[in-house]
Amino acid sequence: MRPVFIGGTGRSGTTVLGRILSLHHDIFTIPFETRFIVDPYGLNDLFYSLTEGWDQYHGHEAVTRFSELMDELYPSRLRYLYKIAAWKLLTRIHVAPPKYHITMDGKWKDEPYFDFRVQPFSAIISRPRFFELVNDFMKKIVVGEYSGYWQGYGTKIAPKMKIAGSFDSEKIMKYARELVVGIFEAAAEKHGAEIIAEHTPTNLNHARFLSNLFPEGKLIHIYRDPRDVVSSYKHQSWGGNSARDAVPIINHTLKKWALDREALPQNSYMEISLEELVSSTRDTLMRLCDFMGLEFDNNMLKMDLSRSHAGRWKKDLSKEEIALVERELGWFMREKGYAFSK
Repeated sequence: MRPVFIGGTGRSGTTVLGRILSLHHDIFTIPFETRFIVDPYGLNDLFYSLTEGWDQYHGHEAVTRFSELMDELYPSRLRYLYKIAAWKLLTRIHVAPPKYHITMDGKWKDEPYFDFRVQPFSAIISRPRFFELVNDFMKKIVVGEYSGYWQGYGTKIAPKMKIAGSFDSEKIMKYARELVVGIFEAAAEKHGAEIIAEHTPTNLNHARFLSNLFPEGKLIHIYRDPRDVVSSYKHQSWGGNSARDAVPIINHTLKKWALDREALPQNSYMEISLEELVSSTRDTLMRLCDFMGLEFDNNMLKMDLSRSHAGRWKKDLSKEEIALVERELGWFMREKGYAFSK
């Protein structure tokens, strides 16, 4: 099993690319964003809190929050159905839904495992095996527990404190890798894949951590005209309500990537644009296959890319918003060859 991580600013084509890659006979793309590696309280945060950021309180909080995150990501069937129902109802009245109301992405609806009624992780690993791996991981990093609390604990009956170990980077990275490999290999075996692709957009923000976690892994950055990204952000609950909200998020994401990629081996990452994926599909996918060490598979050409919404910014953004994007993100537009408006 070899991992490929797809990342971007969000609304840049990560899901579309993931779906295309999944059509290759040697690739299985996880049909949802797994979140447990790069999200807040995921493995990335846990790594810092158990190494250079360690103290007894950070350690307790990190392992507690990580355990809670994994519980949220693979809930019981009943709780999963509650989450989905609450998500559909609460968002209509502008109330935030339960944490991680994850479903499989609709782009995978033609796959035999696609079913909105079952927990997404069930497509790659059974729930007992998932928590067996999680519990084995927790046993390695939690060295004790006692009755007690600290000032930042909060109200809870019968509070307990977990004693998390302080580790050197190599050891905790080894434990984290074993957990991810266990989950990903279950998917590889279940679907007969040589490569497991994961398409959480914020993979881009944590490229160095992912490179340390899997030195043999690959990262694909898919980007698009930032004006189209801003146009799409305005319609997302997490993306802000205006270009003024969205531009700083996108700008800092891309600037962080520009710095992080300097620390990565050149053969470990590849950058492509959504526009070239749409206009030169075969050539772009052939380059991607070569990058991943695979032969080209014509099945990948089955994906319909006619609705890529390229140039939507021309009707969605005002002149003032276009000027803002081009002023703040002009450095990226020049780097990638996007023409400025007149």
